[in-house]
Amino acid sequence: MAQPTFTNPDFIDGNTADEIHERMMNNLPEDIDDMPGGFPYDFTMPAALEKDEFINFHMVRAIMIAFPQYSWDDWLDLHGQQVHLTRHAADYATGEVTFTGTSGSVIEAGTVVCVPAVGDVSAIEYATDEECTIEADFDEDGNELETGSVTVGVTAVEAGTDSNVAANSISIMLVPDKNISALTNEEAITGGTEQETDDDFYDRIEVEWDSSLTYLGNDSDYIRWAKAAGAGDCIVVSAWNGPGTVKLVLVDANGDPANDSLIEDVYNYIVSPDDRSARLLPTACAELTCVAATTVAISYVCTGLEYDDTTDLEQIAKDFAEAVEAVYEVAKTEGLLRYNDVRPLISSIAGVDDFDTFTMNGDTVNISLGSEEYPQTGTLDFS
Repeated sequence: MAQPTFTNPDFIDGNTADEIHERMMNNLPEDIDDMPGGFPYDFTMPAALEKDEFINFHMVRAIMIAFPQYSWDDWLDLHGQQVHLTRHAADYATGEVTFTGTSGSVIEAGTVVCVPAVGDVSAIEYATDEECTIEADFDEDGNELETGSVTVGVTAVEAGTDSNVAANSISIMLVPDKNISALTNEEAITGGTEQETDDDFYDRIEVEWDSSLTYLGNDSDYIRWAKAAGAGDCIVVSAWNGPGTVKLVLVDANGDPANDSLIEDVYNYIVSPDDRSARLLPTACAELTCVAATTVAISYVCTGLEYDDTTDLEQIAKDFAEAVEAVYEVAKTEGLLRYNDVRPLISSIAGVDDFDTFTMNGDTVNISLGSEEYPQTGTLDFS
């Protein structure tokens, strides 16, 4: 949910430089010249300009940062500290890379592998998490070969979403090794996220201020705990494997299925297996299971778009992708993505006047979602 828009208090009104200066001229004695170009007029204008800036910029900002719903950046972080919350930093993508080469070759921890640079796009770098050795392969007769392979975990050198790449994207070493003939990531590298936005961080702060906050293990508690551990969202499935069991179905901050690292972080945050005094999991819950969500891709087609010169097709698609996320929040709870909840979003986008047709997954009907499924935006074809 976006932070509310700040509205200036009434006492801020009427304080532009011209309005302030006019009052200053009106307060001059009657026998003092107040005409433009005169000494009193020119001498007092700088003071009016300074007062204008103080009231309409500095004072307004001071009022805004006093309240979390209007704060931003470091000021919002300070409000988070009041309720013992810290903004999530950008996270690093993780995955595995398989090296093929001469058996017995040692790959040091911190060895950097890359997605090659293409044109103006720089290479994306990952470092191996630990030292490993290539084990020899065997032929059909059981004879040891001179070559082999080994798979090792890697972590992106830089945090952020740019390091989330598809399978078979990593193919080179930053420093070539003659003993390595090939390398690749057989599965996608995932989990890289951007720093938590002001809107998302404020949502968590607002929940902590909520007087209905509990630690009883309600669904809202599990969702809050999962988000505190870094999850983007969470579906709670109670008693999924009998009494006293709870399953958390997780996505990351990008809306993608949680990877193993995030799943482990959420589980450890709630269960705290190494420190029972920090355990959040209620005693009544004997078993907590955390799993990655299954996503259902929703493709959208909108034709005959009419819009003014304040926007374009690219911006319309971007605005729609952001707006539809709020509809997904309701859809995953109800298990149904309603066509009539999504279609009006097009008309509400700034600059859009009209359109001809709009479809979801090629149709104009509602889309059912399973209890552990999240809707996810697929292709956007706007014309």
